[in-house]
Amino acid sequence: MKRAMANVKNSKEKTGIWVHLFFIIFGFICIVPFMIVVSASFSGETDLAVNGFSVLPRKWDFTAYAYLFKNPETIVNAYIVTIFITVVGTFLGVLFMSMAAYCLARSNFRFTGILTFYIFFPTLFSGGLVPSYIINTQYLHLTDRLMALILPTLINVFHIIMLRTFFKQLPESLFEAAKMDGASEYHIFFRIAIPLSKPVIATVAFLGALIKWNEWYNAMLYIRSDELVPLQYMLQRMMNNLRALLDAMQNAPAMVNIQDLPGENLRMAMLVVAIGPMMMVFPFFQKYFTRGMTVGAVKG
Repeated sequence: MKRAMANVKNSKEKTGIWVHLFFIIFGFICIVPFMIVVSASFSGETDLAVNGFSVLPRKWDFTAYAYLFKNPETIVNAYIVTIFITVVGTFLGVLFMSMAAYCLARSNFRFTGILTFYIFFPTLFSGGLVPSYIINTQYLHLTDRLMALILPTLINVFHIIMLRTFFKQLPESLFEAAKMDGASEYHIFFRIAIPLSKPVIATVAFLGALIKWNEWYNAMLYIRSDELVPLQYMLQRMMNNLRALLDAMQNAPAMVNIQDLPGENLRMAMLVVAIGPMMMVFPFFQKYFTRGMTVGAVKG
């Protein structure tokens, strides 16, 4: 008996070693591409063209970052705009979507069917770019306003489904007991439902923050002032300007060696600048992320 138990224990230990080894290798495979991106951002354009990409820079070169931060106030202003729309847009989005999902999850809400149809039916088709542009510019007057980067992506139907599913799994008796004690719906929502839903709230907040952080399309449509340009759109414009400069220099007398100008290394530097802050934020949401994605999206 003891020998059998020892064999089982040894078998579990061996299995655990292989599982840990697998995830170590898998994690390393996931990290290597990011290391290559960082290495390329600190490499020269000529070095990348001749020797290709590598995990570590063969020769350190800061040309891409020097070009990127040539006007540091532009980068700083773009960061401020992006941080503002990310924080404000994420907070308002989570608040409004949580309220809508809470209503849909309550069994005593009489307009559940109508509100569900109103929210989910437009997802079957797209309203089109021209009608949304006319509404946002002619009726809501969002041209050259920060709200143009917040309102169009404020509500996400998939996130409402996640929140509603999670709220439905909360015990109804808990809400009824609070109601008998004299608690209002607002008190139940903010003091009971929200604290018990931290995993799905954190998941929706992180996904919404990613959408706001990567905002560039609405900026291209509605923003005209350079002071309101977010980070992603500003980086895209810098890349387009550099590409136009390279095309012009190929058709003109070469006053500067084209190979000395940033190209692929500038793209990699832009990636590092763009994703760096979100990579620092993700660990704070990680412990909620898996549970929020699974529990909030399993049942309909």
